[in-house]
Amino acid sequence: MHPRDIAMPITTTPLPQAIKGIKYVLSDVDDTITSNGQLLPKTYQAIHDLVAAGIIFIPITGGCAGWCDSFARLWPCAAVIGENGGLYIKKSPDQHLSYHFWHSESERSINSGKLRALAEHAIELIPQVSFAKDQAYRLVDVAIDYNQDNKDISAAQVAAILSVFHTAGARANASSIHVNAWFGDYNKKAMAQQLLKDEYQLTDQQMREQVLFIGDSLNDESMFEFFPNSVGVANITENLAALQHHPTWITKQTHGLGFIEMVHAVLAE
Repeated sequence: MHPRDIAMPITTTPLPQAIKGIKYVLSDVDDTITSNGQLLPKTYQAIHDLVAAGIIFIPITGGCAGWCDSFARLWPCAAVIGENGGLYIKKSPDQHLSYHFWHSESERSINSGKLRALAEHAIELIPQVSFAKDQAYRLVDVAIDYNQDNKDISAAQVAAILSVFHTAGARANASSIHVNAWFGDYNKKAMAQQLLKDEYQLTDQQMREQVLFIGDSLNDESMFEFFPNSVGVANITENLAALQHHPTWITKQTHGLGFIEMVHAVLAE
């Protein structure tokens, strides 16, 4: 979407038939687990297959806290990381949910007002976009919809939205559907590391050996950089030129069907 000049052609490595030693699977949601906005029954079954085999499954998304609460309650996951790392929700064996935030309540309150003002300014500049429909259910970031209910927004317009936040010192990046923005030195990788350390006592080296991440978008780059066992579903190819750090492997299939490919590789005998 925002190609960089690169010296050599991009090469990709197909997903192997078997990936050994994985104990944790962290997965993006939109356009990685979902297919055209829908969760296919066979993709949902693949999640259950992972968990039945003893793999700890943790969705990690730019999606709102409200969505994450639903995922945590309805899906067979141990935790959910939401809003690009601003919070995670841990589920206990008795289905009790606990919320964990990167920032204190007072910091979140201050940041919320500043982010709202910046987002309103961005929407004034690019009136074809709008707040994401789930904005009311977000606790730490703002999301501007450019490719969910709004369509035909150009790369230059997305870049202009990002610039509004970056100029003000906020972090912002584009998922496959939203521009997400927040204040704070965190991202998907930072909160994933914190969760895996605090809840599972993993060292960085153990994370690199035991954790697999699968995603599709620009805001997954920090995860591709840190986790050697990283997978991109095939629809990531349209974003590879804009990524400095690529997934180790890429599936043949796109979206939720690519997720199923990954599950087969992790569970291969």
